Amino acid sequence: MTNSSSGPQTINVVKAFTSPGSIRLTSLPPLSLYVHFPWCVRKCPYCDFNSHEWKGQTFPEDRYLDALRADLERALPMVWGRQVHTIFIGGGTPSLLSANGLDRLLSDARALLPLDADAEITLEANPGTFEAAKFAQFRASGVNRLSIGIQSFNEQHLKALGRIHDATQARQAVEIAAKNFDNFNLDLMFALPKQTLDECRSDIETAISFAPPHLSLYHLTLEPNTMFAKYPPPVPDDDASADMQDWIHERTASAGYER
Repeated sequence: MTNSSSGPQTINVVKAFTSPGSIRLTSLPPLSLYVHFPWCVRKCPYCDFNSHEWKGQTFPEDRYLDALRADLERALPMVWGRQVHTIFIGGGTPSLLSANGLDRLLSDARALLPLDADAEITLEANPGTFEAAKFAQFRASGVNRLSIGIQSFNEQHLKALGRIHDATQARQAVEIAAKNFDNFNLDLMFALPKQTLDECRSDIETAISFAPPHLSLYHLTLEPNTMFAKYPPPVPDDDASADMQDWIHERTASAGYER
């Protein structure tokens, strides 16, 4: 959901002439680059992404960045001449990267790809890894949007979700983001274990109070091959979760957010 006060939304349309079995474009479509950082401090019990707890003393950052550049170099012949309009660095927990490591990652991308001067560059961030000075350096390196994995502002629900941050750190993370970035997103989940409608409302109201330009609101699902699938927690039933979703749609719309 995007706050409508942020300005008009545009859709780029590329004409295509088609014949059976082929598509011929009048121009090459732009590209978006996704970069995956596969490590976390701790694996969340609901997460089915390719992420792994790093149990060593330090991350193999240089080896990872070397491999990342080599991977991109191998892909270059498939994308010659196409401009990159957005970069999204996800995970895992990419905010575990050092400031120098993130700077090197973006420098490699700029050296190898034709990056739009106004490209949106997003970094996923876990509130448990927020350091004001480091995030200011991330901003200086070119990151101009944060996507913050809040999930909840409720202490008990954060514990149930296995998050490494607490409610205070969640609020502090949003404050740091708002200070350093004009554009940021808050990720929250609802229909959490034992969550009530009033608790859901409280989470959303807290998120809206920070006036984030964008909100991503997800219904908790128990995905296969996760700890929650093996040991299902008590979650709201279909009627209760539907009440939460209906209220969220109404409240976010009244706050000026559009799907």
